[in-house]
Amino acid sequence: MVVTTVALFLLVYAFVDLKPQVDQQFFFASDDPQLQESNAIDRRFPSGSQLILSVASHDLSSDAYLERLQRLTQRIASIPSVTGVRSLADGPEDYKDAEKSPFWSRLLIAENHRSSNVVVLTPGNDTERLIERIERIAQEFERKDFRIRIAGAPYVVEMIRRSIVHDFVYFSLTAVVLFGVTMWWVFRSARLFVGMLTTCSSAVLATLLIQSVLGKKIGVLTANLGTIVFVIALSHLVYMTFNWQTLAERAGSDSRQLAADARRMTFPPSFWSMVCASLGFGSLLFVQAKPLRELGFGGVLGTVIALVCSYSMYPAFLHRVVPRTSTVGEAGPGRRFWSRRFVPLSIAVIVASAALGLGITRLDTDPSLFEYFKPHRELRDGLEYVDRNGGSNPLTIVVSAADGSTLNTKEAYKQMWGLQTALENHKGVGTVISLPVLMAEGRRRPLAFLLSSEHLLEIMEEPQHERIARTFVTKDRTEAAFYLRMVERDRTKRRVEVVNDLRAIVRRNGFKPVLVGGIYRLQGELAMLVASSMISGLMWLFVLFTVIAGIVARTIRGAAAMIVSLALVPLCMLGGVGLFGVPVDIISAPATNVCIGMAIDSMVHLMFGVRRARRDEKHGWSAWVAAREEQWRGIVYSDVIIAAGFAIFVLSDFPPTQRFGLIVVFGTTIDILANLFVLPLLGAARLSRSRS
Repeated sequence: MVVTTVALFLLVYAFVDLKPQVDQQFFFASDDPQLQESNAIDRRFPSGSQLILSVASHDLSSDAYLERLQRLTQRIASIPSVTGVRSLADGPEDYKDAEKSPFWSRLLIAENHRSSNVVVLTPGNDTERLIERIERIAQEFERKDFRIRIAGAPYVVEMIRRSIVHDFVYFSLTAVVLFGVTMWWVFRSARLFVGMLTTCSSAVLATLLIQSVLGKKIGVLTANLGTIVFVIALSHLVYMTFNWQTLAERAGSDSRQLAADARRMTFPPSFWSMVCASLGFGSLLFVQAKPLRELGFGGVLGTVIALVCSYSMYPAFLHRVVPRTSTVGEAGPGRRFWSRRFVPLSIAVIVASAALGLGITRLDTDPSLFEYFKPHRELRDGLEYVDRNGGSNPLTIVVSAADGSTLNTKEAYKQMWGLQTALENHKGVGTVISLPVLMAEGRRRPLAFLLSSEHLLEIMEEPQHERIARTFVTKDRTEAAFYLRMVERDRTKRRVEVVNDLRAIVRRNGFKPVLVGGIYRLQGELAMLVASSMISGLMWLFVLFTVIAGIVARTIRGAAAMIVSLALVPLCMLGGVGLFGVPVDIISAPATNVCIGMAIDSMVHLMFGVRRARRDEKHGWSAWVAAREEQWRGIVYSDVIIAAGFAIFVLSDFPPTQRFGLIVVFGTTIDILANLFVLPLLGAARLSRSRS
């Protein structure tokens, strides 16, 4: 088995790309309507992605500032992947000219007039190398009175990618080490420790290998898939090991047949746990968000592989170990403890869950862009500075005249200025660059008043002007693009609602919103999908779990108890997250699936313990007492081991990873209380009188 694991490791090392793939279009698959709309805008108005360098100084008009800015602009323009650069040193005649220009003042000068922008245009691909070169240049030019801050979609995406790669490499490995240390502490057996590590690692490696063979790459969510699969496999092994010890204590023998008996005893509940977990991940396969679909596929695959590895590999290690009473069993509570019903505690858990559940209505599934980065760090401070001075998140709105007329007339020009002003007056909008602003800049040229709007546009389509008009208006002059930089600071509405407000403004000003795209809109749609997938996924999971609970419990009362107890876990987790204002982003949201999977696992194992007790002629409360006494170690210590591993994520510098770990740790606590105290009380209700 160890050789098998080593072989899998070598195959993964040789053939699997372990580098998480994160780009500006990681939100949706290529066939999704939201991404298609953004791509349609890019095809009609080829402007590329914008990277913004905000360069602050006490005097933007000084010769020293402008000379240094010019050298910075030239260095950036020399980068092969940069298609264009605009700054005060490359565009307007000088600072005063930029201040007077309706175009350059909006594009280049910050609202506080303490910094100017260097706008870098790039195709948006291969941002890793581009950002590295930009950062090196920025460090080279940085001075006390020449402070450079970087923002823009390519930069934000690259920072997220770096954080995911860092956590994938360091914290995933550290979590595995913590899993191992905790397993060693619990079982005190070198062979069992090696067996668990070998089995869980094989499950992870096999999942990565099969995913790669099927053409699936590691993405923004599947970077944590290895840890999730490790946890799922580990849960099977913990229950199997404790059942093995229980059988040894009952038989009073070190017979090697115990390994086969433990496997037969544990497999049925593990199988149904696998079915439930697969259904939970499978519910993500039908959402539009690409990262969630990837996690759903990987989760289903990993859940099945974890079961196969657990029952094909680990029993070989159990077979070679002499069972002995563990220190866990000796130190644990006895039958007298488990015979108590714990009515006050169970009621307190239910009441607390109901109270926390009120926070579900306050869930923030559309957090600010800043929530992806730690406060009071250079990266976030830079983003916030740029956001305060013109906005940081791009959005593009393509409009056409409501009556379908062309936009190269004086009347249309005047009407578009009204739309420009209305958009700028919206509190969620920072800078707006559009066709009327560009035309106003063109009109500032000598004798431009003699030219018609169409003639002016034709001049701006010439190569010597870099065909800039094509970035703002289509060739047939029926559609125009408005480029907005949206403000993330103090946003109280969801992004989708803000976009709908902007669509309404467009209509009120006599235009029709043809297309809306950009990172801001994609993030808003993704947030809606995260929220809807959490709700719909939980609903379908509970519907399917109701059927499985009936099969496992074989009584209506037992099935109802399982469903109510399971409901406490997401109620506490999501409600608590909402009440305490913890943002639920695309990366931390799957923590709910992990915890619900653990809760189902524990419930199924406990219910099979009840069924075994009933076969031994124990009925009513006595059956639940026997089941708790038999399974408490698996429930408690599987959760303890899992919580210890995920707790390391709290130390990450990437807030979404921190939240992921924190939610899992909180969920494991609720899992123990719901399964060991609430479930038995509800399952044995009305069978005998309550006694404390």
